[in-house]
Amino acid sequence: MKDRTKAFEVFRQTYHKNEAIESNKEVLKAKYDEAKAVGEAVNTSRSKISHLKSKIEQLRVERAMRGEGGDAAEQDDPEELRLKSEIDGFKNQYKDKFNRLRELKAEIEHIQGIMEKQRHGMQKDFENWYNLMIRQHKAALKGGPPAPGAAGPAAPAAASSPKPRQSALAATVPVGMGGGGGGVGFVGGGGGGVFRF
Repeated sequence: MKDRTKAFEVFRQTYHKNEAIESNKEVLKAKYDEAKAVGEAVNTSRSKISHLKSKIEQLRVERAMRGEGGDAAEQDDPEELRLKSEIDGFKNQYKDKFNRLRELKAEIEHIQGIMEKQRHGMQKDFENWYNLMIRQHKAALKGGPPAPGAAGPAAPAAASSPKPRQSALAATVPVGMGGGGGGVGFVGGGGGGVFRF
């Protein structure tokens, strides 16, 4: 029991809440992966919209050079109408993906909050268990009776009242849509993903 790292590993493997912690880790990783993909889709749509707008401006310049300017020419040009239709499609994609990205941001932050509480709880339970094991070990060396309440790694579970498991899958907090100014980025990994709007 002198090696706290090994002792913690023994404790963690038999910890009664470890399954919920591992489950939340998997859910969080899946949310990170989705957020990364959605963020890339948002930026792709934004880039395509900008490119199509540039092509429309180029068409108008060419018409003006030919003396075909005016609102009527813009309305009758089939190429410009096609480009505008494409822009509308990408705008809808951008809006949908941007809204989903904001939802994912809220979900990820919620799961991170749950996991932070779980980590603090496990650390507290480990400290209680580890100190109990040390006292038991010292008592055994002196030939005395085991320390009261020494019951192995599961001891903290008996010392605290059971609580219903909090599912990370229910951690959806809708968020309103923001403006679509600059590009959207997501940097994830481990427990510290960061969104950039």
